[in-house]
Amino acid sequence: MPLLHAPAVLVATRGRHGRPDRVSTRFSTPVLVTGEGPPICDSADIVRFVSERFAPPSESLYPTDEVAELEARFGADLGPHSRRVAYSVMLAQRGMLQRIADNNVGRAQSLVFRALAPLVRRGVAKALRVVPDAVERSVERVRAEMAWVGERLNGRKWLVGDRFTAADLAFACMAAPAVLPSRADGYGAWLPSLEDLPPEPAALIHEMRETPAGRFALRLFREERRPRASPA
Repeated sequence: MPLLHAPAVLVATRGRHGRPDRVSTRFSTPVLVTGEGPPICDSADIVRFVSERFAPPSESLYPTDEVAELEARFGADLGPHSRRVAYSVMLAQRGMLQRIADNNVGRAQSLVFRALAPLVRRGVAKALRVVPDAVERSVERVRAEMAWVGERLNGRKWLVGDRFTAADLAFACMAAPAVLPSRADGYGAWLPSLEDLPPEPAALIHEMRETPAGRFALRLFREERRPRASPA
């Protein structure tokens, strides 16, 4: 859970690594410890590492430079704005963050999170600038990015080429807070359903789900996020 992840990251990176940028700090997840060098502390770097190590050339997640460009675009733009919008909803609903903890982590961590909830709420609101004017701008940025992806797809199955790539993966993950996929959809964590939300944010999520880009993201979770055996 937010804040509680920081000590684990500090231990994994020994406090000497990390990749701070405008949306992350050196205490941010994800972190991949490979035992072959410094921990990898950026999601795109982790995906590339796994692709280069385990994917046959014909299944590389980075078949063209355009894939990496789209991955960077979604990570730098869509992701921060969709997170801000999602947290604005969660922070406004009393007890929602605790429900997320109760449904996603063990009892001990959930109890600690409950005790630290006021600190977490203030920290998240400050770090993500969850204030009305910024949230409104983020809603429009999410709408614009989803519209752009819909236009790019234009009936196509994938963002680049004729198969799944890191561009599709990055888009689905960054769009997740805007479409709220469920575990039944293939998402790996519990998220609130539309019935758990007030009318206004529920209407926004419904709007995003009904766009071509939203339907694309949900399809990716349903069809592509499934267990696969590593060739190793």
